[in-house]
Amino acid sequence: MKLSRYQSVVFAFASSVGFLHADVVTLKDGKKLEGNILSETPTSIRMRYHLTAKIMDEKDIPRSEIAEGGILKQKPEEVEIIEVRKSVPTPDLLSAEKYEQLIQDRLRPFVNRYPGTKEAAEVEAMIKVAQEEKEKVVAGGAKLEGKWLTREEAKAQSLNIKAFSIRAAMLEKIAAKDFSGALKEFDKLSDPASGNTASVYYPKAVAEILVVLTSYDKQIAQMVQDQPALQKIREESVKKLIEPDLTRTTEAIKKEKETWSFTYEKERKTSKWYTPYKYDLESLKTLSKSIAEVKDSLSTLDLGVMTKVNAAIERMIIADAKAGKDKAELTKMGEAIMEGEAEAANADAKSKEFYRGVFTSYRARHAYFAQQVNTPQGQTQPAAAGAAGGSSAIAGTAEPAMDDKVAAALAAAAASGTPAVGTAQAPGAMPTTQPNGYPAPQGGMPPGGQPQQPGYPQQPGYAQPQQPGYPQQPGYAQPQQPGYPQQPGYAQPQQPGYPQQQPGYGQPQQPGYPQQAQQPGYGQPQAAAPVPAEEEGMSMMNMILIGIGVVALVLLLTLLGGKKKKK
Repeated sequence: MKLSRYQSVVFAFASSVGFLHADVVTLKDGKKLEGNILSETPTSIRMRYHLTAKIMDEKDIPRSEIAEGGILKQKPEEVEIIEVRKSVPTPDLLSAEKYEQLIQDRLRPFVNRYPGTKEAAEVEAMIKVAQEEKEKVVAGGAKLEGKWLTREEAKAQSLNIKAFSIRAAMLEKIAAKDFSGALKEFDKLSDPASGNTASVYYPKAVAEILVVLTSYDKQIAQMVQDQPALQKIREESVKKLIEPDLTRTTEAIKKEKETWSFTYEKERKTSKWYTPYKYDLESLKTLSKSIAEVKDSLSTLDLGVMTKVNAAIERMIIADAKAGKDKAELTKMGEAIMEGEAEAANADAKSKEFYRGVFTSYRARHAYFAQQVNTPQGQTQPAAAGAAGGSSAIAGTAEPAMDDKVAAALAAAAASGTPAVGTAQAPGAMPTTQPNGYPAPQGGMPPGGQPQQPGYPQQPGYAQPQQPGYPQQPGYAQPQQPGYPQQPGYAQPQQPGYPQQQPGYGQPQQPGYPQQAQQPGYGQPQAAAPVPAEEEGMSMMNMILIGIGVVALVLLLTLLGGKKKKK
């Protein structure tokens, strides 16, 4: 069974020498011996102590060599709590499951072993804090860089939380000298589809990985240089061997190469970073080339500009969470957009294009939120012509309680169709604005329109499936939902169980339903008119009367027949 990290630490600590107690003996020459006093006599003590960090020695120490008051005996709880204290403060982004493991596997056992001690009271306080933090995590909160975020704040900071987690994994690999693993983690962070490059942690990670690339480049370059000599030494060494060493060595070399080849092929399927093998020259050269390419690419980034833009994006996203209900947050969002766009204008070409898409999308969101904030409760404000979502700010009019400079700048950017970061549109790239002046949503625009984001007003001129329960907008061909009246001017199959639509619209008639009378001039076969409801009712009455008469006639004939028999 695989032990958790906390279980492993406790098990290792309990198994180590000195778990029960640790003593320190100070000699008159100032030297300190740390270990365990095994026995004592009036003239000496016998001690098992650390000769080195990992090697223990045992000897008798005359009391005449020990300094006055130089024997310090520590209680077991005094020794063990030194390691337990390392559990707090707890790490960032710890899951509820990990909190429970910490409490049950490490903290609670300590209290059970040493009840009533001052160390147990200290650990009880740790348990209380860990429980409180666990409840925050269960409620949706998170601890980021030692600061606790509420559920709403954590949701708004989801991009930075994800990037922080990946960067933390990268730093762990760097500390372990696993450069290949660190670069794999960085690739997750720099993936454009993830959006992580907009996080505040991406510029930091770039600076850190550049240091790694510099060290790794030197390491692989040295391996490339050494490979021919190493290969030659190995081959000459094998030639000097005789059986059975020759066979064993040859098989070992073969197995080593097969193991590396298997790992190499597996790693190459998912990444350009793989475990280097000092005897394979071609793979070393390929790895060296990849390192140089990534290093050159990252070196072109202006991390100062990127740090400022990403900080503005962070403020923009945080304000976005409440901008639809709070005018102050809406203003903060607008200011962050302006600051970010101004800084992004100084970025490299590739970064400009990325930031353009980010700020264009959020300007559209800002416009929609502005409409929400300024719409009186209980009223629905239609989208204003010439503005995305009907935003007066985008159209060029300052909103109430909004900074005039923010509104004017956003309005000018949207109305002119200027790219968000002041750069020309790349060939083949999605246009910054639609032909009607609306900001083009990101993610690509399919021919004839694009799917509308939930919660945002429908942009004019784009076909979109109509949601059930809402009337059909004019000018859009769409299947009619059951239970809703047919809008004029749209040819549509008739739903079963519903009356025929108004005359004048060519439409297949469903079987089992009478055909409506066709108006002249619409080119459709004329169906026989159904029997009026009044005539249908009279025919039934006649049939009833005839039935009564027949019954009466039968009774009369029966009576007459009976009288004749009596005579």
